Amino acid sequence: MNDRPPLMLKRRNFVAMIGFGLFDLLIGSRLVTIQTLDAPKLKKLADSIHFRSVPLAPFRGNITDRHGRLLAGSHHAFSAYAIPAQTKSRKTESILLADILDMEQSRLLRRLSRHQGFVWLKRRLTPKELATLKSQLAALPGIHLVTETARYYPEGELAAGVLGFTGIDNQGLAGLEMVYDKYLKGERGALQEEFTAYGENMPFARQRIVPSRQGDTLELSIDENIQWMAERACEHAMIATGGRAVMITVMHPKTGGVLAMAQRPTFNPNHFKDFPAKNYRELAVTDAIPPGSIFKPVTLASALEAGTTNPGAGFFCPGFKVVLGRRVNCWRPSGHGAESLADIVKNSCNVGFMELGLGMGVDRFYESVGHFGLMHRTGIDLPGEALGLFPRKARVTALDLAIMAFGQTLTVTPIGLITAISAIANGGELLKPHVARAIKTPDGQLVRSFDGQRVRRVVSSEVASLVQRMMIGVVDKGSGKLAQVPGYKVAGKTGTAQKVINGRTEKGIYIASFIGFAPVPNPAAVILISVDEPQGAFYGGQVAAPVFGRLMRDILRYMKIPPTEPIKKPRVGEAAMVPDLVDLSPEVAYQDAAVFGFPVQFKGQGKIVVDQSVTYGGYRPAGTLLTLTLGDHPRDYLQWVTVPNFRRLTVASAHQLAFELGLNTAVRHNGGHGQVVHQSISPGTQVKSGTTVVLDLA
Repeated sequence: MNDRPPLMLKRRNFVAMIGFGLFDLLIGSRLVTIQTLDAPKLKKLADSIHFRSVPLAPFRGNITDRHGRLLAGSHHAFSAYAIPAQTKSRKTESILLADILDMEQSRLLRRLSRHQGFVWLKRRLTPKELATLKSQLAALPGIHLVTETARYYPEGELAAGVLGFTGIDNQGLAGLEMVYDKYLKGERGALQEEFTAYGENMPFARQRIVPSRQGDTLELSIDENIQWMAERACEHAMIATGGRAVMITVMHPKTGGVLAMAQRPTFNPNHFKDFPAKNYRELAVTDAIPPGSIFKPVTLASALEAGTTNPGAGFFCPGFKVVLGRRVNCWRPSGHGAESLADIVKNSCNVGFMELGLGMGVDRFYESVGHFGLMHRTGIDLPGEALGLFPRKARVTALDLAIMAFGQTLTVTPIGLITAISAIANGGELLKPHVARAIKTPDGQLVRSFDGQRVRRVVSSEVASLVQRMMIGVVDKGSGKLAQVPGYKVAGKTGTAQKVINGRTEKGIYIASFIGFAPVPNPAAVILISVDEPQGAFYGGQVAAPVFGRLMRDILRYMKIPPTEPIKKPRVGEAAMVPDLVDLSPEVAYQDAAVFGFPVQFKGQGKIVVDQSVTYGGYRPAGTLLTLTLGDHPRDYLQWVTVPNFRRLTVASAHQLAFELGLNTAVRHNGGHGQVVHQSISPGTQVKSGTTVVLDLA
């Protein structure tokens, strides 16, 4: 008898053994994977279930000026949180907490009743709330305190629109805080504690701390001292002119770095919720405005680069130009007569610039303006940059082109225009504007640099130099005389543009501007001043040029740039412009007055000059004694003007004198065309700048 199992049974046993073997291999491999490869992940998952995590906010990276001065920093702040599972009598605790934290009891009760391991009660406690809560913690089981960080701005309103501000979680919400948030925010940490399945504390519980990492430091191109100068100039100009808004931007032409960007109205980022949201915008970036005549240097440089004009070109201004059957007036109705190319710049002659624009033609004009970057965003590292508006090229007529050539029927952003003028100031190179200069680790290692980002060459160095020289004439002999800085060659351009409201140009509402740079050659700073809707005097040469002159003088002194030009004192008796001495120390006022040819005497006591006997900007014989009043609180400059004696002056001379003093004039001919025989306001009367004096002619 054969007891051996049949072959079929053997095969089945073999298959079963292989199956069990594969199953055991699968289970074993899975166990190995769990114990080795997946062990860290599974342990982390288990810890997340058994460990309660309280977030530890990192210190946000500092923001400093170009010299390392702190503009935005962080400090410790205390916040209250709850672990609902540890609370005992939630209703009682919510009542007590409502009184301590000044919050609604129902809101606190809802938070304490949540099925969560961690709940915020109130962030950033006040010192009083913190002290009271600390004294009551024994009676509040499940309520805890944690140290956080909070942002602060030590200089208050200084460069507020540039810096921006942060939210409750230290996240950037505006300005540079938002643009560079990924660098500034750092990395969160956590305080972790083991707890039971019921969410309660357990004996011998493990605790661990995951440290936070401080954010990187943002170093700006802004100079804190220059920024303060610009802020002060903004404040004075806002009060003195009664303008709706004032913007001042200072740029370093060789790097494209913004040295200062100030505006009024503004806000305090430490208390940003107390200000209207419209104040958060940096107007030089977010608003496109009609530039008026400060656009003319771009037209001039474009025409010279295109070869459609030359320094020897001649022009004639009868006071208007007819284009396509429409008469377009120059700002001076009587005209400028025969002029050279330099003259149309010095006189800001609209007729001359219309001819420059028409000489280029639409295609070359648009190509050149685009080359200067004015038809595109500059890419500056601030949020909300606007785009300048130009008529569609295909629909532009000769009339449109003629008017655009002197800065109307188009809009540009102030940051775009100062970037274009900086290209003229630095010899023809267009650079990308920027506010951040460098990003550094907390220990000072360089992460990224932003200086000198070249875009392209826009004009030759020869053309740039020629335009600079012609812009010097505007300040030396033209409409920008009040922008002069003794001892330095200043190049500039005044501008007065009618505002466009709801798509229509409004008569009687203006933007007064001045743009310029110094010293020439080798400019150290370019400044753009813009005053929106000044009350009274509205010409850029009356309103904005003096602000430029004061600010540029302060900047050059601060930079310790020695005078580049000999200062020629006028001879005694020779007509000389009275300098602005208000807000200066007695020593500096004495020196400035001597430069212009005026001796001074002081009265009163104080550290600064608060008033001067002859209003600045007018002309007096050199050697005239000026009386300077000393005090501690200066009178607002640009506000009051002494009416001169217009009698026996020609119309042209009277208009020029009124312009230089900041007055407006209206002529009542009475059939005469000769000299002034009567004026509506007596000589010597103190009036507000911008007052109109009616003149009668013989």
